[in-house]
Amino acid sequence: MKVKIGLVDDHAITRRGIRTLLEINKQFQVIVEASNGKELLSQLESGSLPDVIILDLSMPKMSGFDVIREIHTLYPSVKIFIFSLYQSEDVILNAIYQGACGYLPKSADPSILESAIKSVVDFGFYIPINIKKKYSDLIKMRNQKGFQGKQLLTEKEIQFIKLACTNLTYKEISIKLSVQPKTLENYRDSVFQKLGINNRAALTFYAIENGIVQLF
Repeated sequence: MKVKIGLVDDHAITRRGIRTLLEINKQFQVIVEASNGKELLSQLESGSLPDVIILDLSMPKMSGFDVIREIHTLYPSVKIFIFSLYQSEDVILNAIYQGACGYLPKSADPSILESAIKSVVDFGFYIPINIKKKYSDLIKMRNQKGFQGKQLLTEKEIQFIKLACTNLTYKEISIKLSVQPKTLENYRDSVFQKLGINNRAALTFYAIENGIVQLF
């Protein structure tokens, strides 16, 4: 039985290249193709589900992180494989934390893509060795008392970052998130500590660079 694939990338030439590469191998069949997350979700509502969705993180209308969370919630049986230009460890680890099952940079040898997707289908996971070690080390460190290094961002912290990159005041952000101002201060302090920054401008640069918010 063929592995059913969904392709989500805002560049048509990238989608065509991936489709051509995969469909040369008779094990794969692309059944869904979308240029952004909203288009993907619309197609999934009315069509059959793919086994694996190959997803870019930087797209218009809906960020890759939002897509991961939506798919993970609505279609938990569908595996999400990140294929992106982003190579920041923080970005990759957060994608995994949100529910992605695999990652490969677009700079990788094309021949690796097939085996990586097959690994996701057969074993449920594929991560390059260097990222896998970092992920393992990070989980160990997070379980150690007193760890002060970078940690994975929680969903609430990601929501805070997105709103902090707008012109909303902290009071307005607390209303948006339905939390008390003091709780929001805790989110802010936690994020600043984890990322090693101390102001909203630096946070905005970090969010753009790491695909949490989009310049659209």
